Amino acid sequence: MQTTSPQVTVDNFFLEVDHIFVCTTKEADSISVLQKVGLHCSNQQVQHVEHGTASKIIFFENTYLELIWIEDKDLIEQQSAQTGIQTLTRLHKQHTGASPFGVGLRRKSEQSKVVSDSSLSWAETMRCLRRATPTRKSISFAAENFVNQQEPFCFMVPDSIALTAWLDPSSTTHQHLISHPLGVRKLTSVKITIDSDKDLTDAMSLVCTNSAVTIERGESPLLELTFDEGVKEKKLDVRPFLPILLKY
Repeated sequence: MQTTSPQVTVDNFFLEVDHIFVCTTKEADSISVLQKVGLHCSNQQVQHVEHGTASKIIFFENTYLELIWIEDKDLIEQQSAQTGIQTLTRLHKQHTGASPFGVGLRRKSEQSKVVSDSSLSWAETMRCLRRATPTRKSISFAAENFVNQQEPFCFMVPDSIALTAWLDPSSTTHQHLISHPLGVRKLTSVKITIDSDKDLTDAMSLVCTNSAVTIERGESPLLELTFDEGVKEKKLDVRPFLPILLKY
């Protein structure tokens, strides 16, 4: 994995949230509670065999939420030695104080880029997602964020594997992925609470300045996701199973 510190300014900041991951240690409980509150979780588990982790995905019209947990601790340690990403530190957040969140950013586009065949099979979809994990073909947004465990890991997703490169909301197959009993459709705001007084890195500050993500200080990590501008003025708190608050 290659890291870089690109020269990004407000004038040429054309990034938006592609997906968000949350490190968890209770896969079954986490998925169950999200289903109970009305979110449709993918049935298929994504195995990151070479990285020692696994995950499940919740898709929305413009993003997806990925829950990641440990499958093989030894493999995770090997990958950490090779890439420098301290995955176990985030997975053991309750003991290390690290942020359990990661934000993948994609370049904004005037037009949604969808594949020519919109009826992707699950196998094809999962191949896209495996390539989109932060330990594979993505790059750190900035070197200082790469090593700062107290703030969310922020990384850039190449155009070819961004969600907009393959998700087609008009496809019947894809409509099933993004349909939720709760009725939420599009993610419109992301706020992340961190329990650290340490200054944000320049990269994370820039993301906040341009409203891609809001960072607040608090007593414990929390991911607040607002859907559809919060028009129904409703909230769902899924703590203590996951540090997530849903607004819609």
